[in-house]
Amino acid sequence: MLDVFALPFLLPIVAGTVVVALLIVGAIRRYRIAEPDEAIIVTGRKGKKTVDADGHTTQDLSGQKVVTGGGVFVVPFVQKSFKMSLRSRRLLFNTTAQAKDGITIHAQAVAVIKVGGTEEDIRNAAQRFLSQQEEIESSTQEVLSGSLRGIIGQLTVLEIIHDRQALAAAVLQAAEDALSKQGLVVDTLQIQEINDTSDYLVNLGVPESAAVQRAAAIANTEAQKAAEQASIEAKKQILEANRVLQLQQAAVQAETDKATAQAAAAKPLEDAVQRQAIVAQEEITAQRQAELREQELNAEVRKVADAEAYRIQVTAEANAKAKATEANAERTAREARAEASKAEGSAEAAVTEARGAAQRTARIAAAEAAKAEGEAEAVATAAKGRAEAESIGARGLAEGQAIEARAKALTENAQVVLAQELLKVMPLVADAFGKAYASSQITVVSADGTGKLTGDMVGNMASMTQMMKDATGIDLQAIINATAQGTAAGSAMAGQGAPARTAALADAPVSPVDAAE
Repeated sequence: MLDVFALPFLLPIVAGTVVVALLIVGAIRRYRIAEPDEAIIVTGRKGKKTVDADGHTTQDLSGQKVVTGGGVFVVPFVQKSFKMSLRSRRLLFNTTAQAKDGITIHAQAVAVIKVGGTEEDIRNAAQRFLSQQEEIESSTQEVLSGSLRGIIGQLTVLEIIHDRQALAAAVLQAAEDALSKQGLVVDTLQIQEINDTSDYLVNLGVPESAAVQRAAAIANTEAQKAAEQASIEAKKQILEANRVLQLQQAAVQAETDKATAQAAAAKPLEDAVQRQAIVAQEEITAQRQAELREQELNAEVRKVADAEAYRIQVTAEANAKAKATEANAERTAREARAEASKAEGSAEAAVTEARGAAQRTARIAAAEAAKAEGEAEAVATAAKGRAEAESIGARGLAEGQAIEARAKALTENAQVVLAQELLKVMPLVADAFGKAYASSQITVVSADGTGKLTGDMVGNMASMTQMMKDATGIDLQAIINATAQGTAAGSAMAGQGAPARTAALADAPVSPVDAAE
């Protein structure tokens, strides 16, 4: 329970507390804080001294304090605070004026204005617009419109049209002094539109527009032409590229077909090559076998030919010896007969001379003559027998030597044996020619008659010997002539005893058949 005696002590404390609280609340309520887009102007205080940039000191006697972006305590009962908006304001205004060249034009512009940021600008604006800030737009619009009209009057239409930035700068420069006195600042000014009521500006641009249109038409035509040419060139390039591609495709297809054909023909070609190699090998083998057989035949024929040649030679020598022996035997017989004839003549002479002798003497003489004749005949017979025996022995010896020579000839001279065999075949060939020409189906058309046929037969035989010479390398005619010459030589050797027979043999013609025998 509160002591009654303590109340006098508590009342001052409570009163002091209340007073302090009231003072604090009052102080809070009297403290002003400026927004970013506003300025607080405090009035009721004494002006302060300020020093400018040149060092001059001035005394602010206005009693106004400007606060931007901060706070200030307003003393109760002594000072007051006011707020001035620093926000930008957009102005759209139109102006009609006569240009320097007498053309009336209408200009539309837009400007952005605000209260200046310095304390002086804020004080100037507050002095004029603090209680009527909405009048800032109208006042500024009048100033800018007047400046724009004045500048338009100083410029020609072409200058205004061609350089709007210069026009806007001139307007700002003209309005700057009037606006700065009001504490206003123009942030931007743009000339949006310029026109006239007499279509001067429209007509002013007609020549240029026509020129531009003409240039545009020309440029459009040139562009179309260039586009068409480019299109044509592009089409040409496409066609050329297609042609090159088709050629390349054709070349690739040709190579592919060639490779395919080669691949398809590779196996038959390989088979053909193998078969050709086999045939070539078989030909080589056959050729070697033929050469071997030819060597064997040549050896055999050479043996036979050499033996036959030797036989012919030995036979010729034997015949010559036999003929010589026979001639000697005949000569001996003739001599014996001559002796007998001589003895007979002597006997007859003796008989004639001794005719008158006695008969005994005549008989004796006759007997002696007969005896002599018998002896002579016996001698002749014995000589003839010896000659025949020698001839037979010579023939046997010649045949043996001929066989041996034939065997040797077969070994050493195959061509001679082959020639001999050909000579043996010649009569058969001649007989075949004769039979062919003996056919009754042959009709001779020739101016020479049947003599032409005989000449053709002889010519055919000669052609046959020439054909055999070309085929075998053996000249039958030369062999026949050589054989004839050898026979003539042998006959000449044997003809010492029988000249007539030798001459007959030498003069007789030799035929291929006789030469073969």
